[in-house]
Amino acid sequence: MKKILFMLTAVFHLGAFPLCAFDFGLVFNQDANLDMPGFDSGNTDFNMSGALLPRFTMPIGKIGRLYVSAAINYKAALLSSTDLSSSTDPFAIIPELTRTDVSFNFGNINLNAGRMFYGDPLGITANGLFDGARVSFITPNGNFRAGAWYTGLLYRERAAIAMTINELKSSNAEVSFDDFAGTYFAPPRILAAVEYDHPSINGFVGLKTSILAQFDAGEDKLNSQYFTAVLSVPGKYVIFDLGGCFELIEYNDKTIPALAADVGLTFMLPTKLEKHIKLSARYSSGVSEDETIGAFLPITTVSQGELVEAKFSGLTLLSLDYTGRLSKSTSMNMAFTYFIRNDLGTYRYYPTTEEDVEEGFFLGAEIFARFVWNISSGIRLNLGTGVFLPVLGDVSPEADILWRTKINLVFSIY
Repeated sequence: MKKILFMLTAVFHLGAFPLCAFDFGLVFNQDANLDMPGFDSGNTDFNMSGALLPRFTMPIGKIGRLYVSAAINYKAALLSSTDLSSSTDPFAIIPELTRTDVSFNFGNINLNAGRMFYGDPLGITANGLFDGARVSFITPNGNFRAGAWYTGLLYRERAAIAMTINELKSSNAEVSFDDFAGTYFAPPRILAAVEYDHPSINGFVGLKTSILAQFDAGEDKLNSQYFTAVLSVPGKYVIFDLGGCFELIEYNDKTIPALAADVGLTFMLPTKLEKHIKLSARYSSGVSEDETIGAFLPITTVSQGELVEAKFSGLTLLSLDYTGRLSKSTSMNMAFTYFIRNDLGTYRYYPTTEEDVEEGFFLGAEIFARFVWNISSGIRLNLGTGVFLPVLGDVSPEADILWRTKINLVFSIY
């Protein structure tokens, strides 16, 4: 009953904004996942989740705009291979304030304040919603941006911050309305970033750089800094991308460096409908034998893979990806990704077991295909299915094969 009252209260307050908004929209997002570890193991998980996302925008004078959006999230575990304890609710409704900010355009200067999206140039360190302010300067010689944000008021699951052991343990905790503050909000961290980008230096090379620092406002006091640069060389049929990040991790009165890199080669196929093939390699350092290099530690967990959904720490990923349009309303994507761990301790999840922690680096391969159908201007269907094959690695070649099917349906009213 408390959940229903909370949800209705959130909707009421959202509707209390002035009805003179110039633009209003409503999105319903429905997901369904079916997991089968091993085709004959009998361990099957089927869950559904979704969100109702209202949003509206309205002008503020001649140079400003207000954007407000929210979400009423729900989850339902319809079939689980694990026993649900009495404290675990198989159905949950969780309200959330999503992107909500004001922006002002002063010609070559833009100012944003509120809850906004931020992503680092590589898209692996910090990616998602953050509360704060950002100022942008647009010049003929490139674009400059500076911002500062706070994470402690975000919804924990969407923020996906798990930098310390304590944060990792609490990241999957169920939201309890009896202890809302202790189970809903993300770990408190302060971020600050300075960025520069140029879309085309001398008409040849695109450049993105950033200096990002985060400070722990909680009890563990883990701080880190990230120095990132990304180069992009576009051609008529080939695009080359190269990026790297140097990190300094400050924890327990020690400062340890860590590294990450991403390289990609995209081939645009000369067809009427857009199609391309991409070869890529992504690396994040693990702990070196002499411990002079640490495991790369991102602020937010940007999942690697559609099935493994691994945190990008101590891993190398080699990928072959094909994306193409089948028609004006349909497209498909097929990807083959091979997972390698870079040390024997950082990554200890599927398909590893306690027995093989001390041996093996090759985890296996993921094969995933997705079909997208834009049924109409306001309805989109995504259907994906794939399999992870531990037998192609040496870490746990006898582990169960993981098969997953994902269905996503989106209704939009603009």
